[in-house]
Amino acid sequence: MHQTIITLSTGEEIHTKAPEQQILEHITNNQGMMNKAFVVIGGIHIATAHIVKIESIEQVDEFENPDQVEQAEESEYSDPEEQANADVSPNQVELVEQELLEAMQTRDIFAMDMLMHDDFVFINHEGSYVTKEMDLETHRTLAVRYTKVSSTDQQIKPTKDGAVTISRIHLEGQAGDEKINGDFIYTRVWQLIGEQYQVIAGHCSML
Repeated sequence: MHQTIITLSTGEEIHTKAPEQQILEHITNNQGMMNKAFVVIGGIHIATAHIVKIESIEQVDEFENPDQVEQAEESEYSDPEEQANADVSPNQVELVEQELLEAMQTRDIFAMDMLMHDDFVFINHEGSYVTKEMDLETHRTLAVRYTKVSSTDQQIKPTKDGAVTISRIHLEGQAGDEKINGDFIYTRVWQLIGEQYQVIAGHCSML
């Protein structure tokens, strides 16, 4: 059986059963140039700029000798909490965080809808309680328009089934008649829902 390995600039390898040609057709145009900033493969968000190699290999049997079987059996009895934390990839969380920031700047309602949990709640810098629908509506109606959204000093703290991100974010744009131009500290709680990371809660403070 064949499988495809996607190697990222971080050295991380993503293994998938999707054919190499199918992946290439999905992320490139007719001239062979990347035409997507992000791609989701096997539930994993990948920044195409981080892809350095895509190759197909012949998959060998998972267990070739008794020692491998014994090691696999031992892994089944590992601490569930430790295993859950090990499954959380900071790289994946960093990618979905960046994807959300890009969606905010480009007013990509579809992407924001996919990245935000239906029960998402947010407390803004004025202390106001904002739901997912309220947040999306401000972008649909252009009540809030961002011309620049950039992140620095990001910290990612893995949790049992997701991660907490703490980022310094510079915002420029317009909110009603008021201009936005300042730095904020954003805290977001991401949770792995099935194969999709979604933000379930957040808060920001103005610096």
